[in-house]
Amino acid sequence: MDESKSFSASYEASYEACYDTTARIISTAVPVLLASIVYATGSAIAAGVGALILLSAYAYSPRGYAVGDGMLVVKRLIGNVRIPLAGIREARAAMADDLTGCIRLFGSGGLFGWYGLFRTSKLGRSTWYVTDRKHAVVLAAAEKITLVSPDDLDGFLAAIQRLAG
Repeated sequence: MDESKSFSASYEASYEACYDTTARIISTAVPVLLASIVYATGSAIAAGVGALILLSAYAYSPRGYAVGDGMLVVKRLIGNVRIPLAGIREARAAMADDLTGCIRLFGSGGLFGWYGLFRTSKLGRSTWYVTDRKHAVVLAAAEKITLVSPDDLDGFLAAIQRLAG
């Protein structure tokens, strides 16, 4: 059976994840900067490192989300992340103060999105799979706080709340 058909058949809904303006600018500027460095140095090593940075960042970036079968799935090229919905005690749109005082601990800070480990003043340590900070959703479980950013914020929250109870 085709894996994409079985994936979509077992999930109630899929949600796109488009980049916000800042992510678009960073995701355009960084490749241009890396290409400029390669051009200026003529270095094969610089070209390899630049290509590795771009390919890795793109492969780990969130491509979209799916909800169903008791799971939230973050779709990525490198492999999907599955988050159980049963443990979620709060699902809500992120407020501006949720993102203030943000420090990236590990991951991407705008190149193809914001993903990895972050710390904010209000949320503390959290795992992000975000492409558009204006559509950020806070999912709080007993052991972990996760942020995602589906384009259809209202539909996504309704599905999460329905399935998480």
